[in-house]
Amino acid sequence: MSQDSKDHRVTAALSYVLLLFLVPMMKKDSAFCQFHAKQGIALFVAWIVVSFFAWIPLVGWAAWISMLVVNVMALVKTLNGESWELPILAKYAKQIKL
Repeated sequence: MSQDSKDHRVTAALSYVLLLFLVPMMKKDSAFCQFHAKQGIALFVAWIVVSFFAWIPLVGWAAWISMLVVNVMALVKTLNGESWELPILAKYAKQIKL
């Protein structure tokens, strides 16, 4: 675990709590925070998209539960100091310029 991830674990974890991805975005000196802020933005947008389909029985519910599981996993891994890439969303997160 790098010093950057040790120092900014909690701040970076805020990326996965709704609009709180704005907090780690402000830590321009931390690559760890920037990485997770970008992923937090991608995950937030994905939540918005999935929320439109959540009313569809089975498919929507499965998508919602999958998003919840990924969100919790990202939060836990960040608190452990890991830079885990979100499945499917990581390629979009990398394209975000902060």
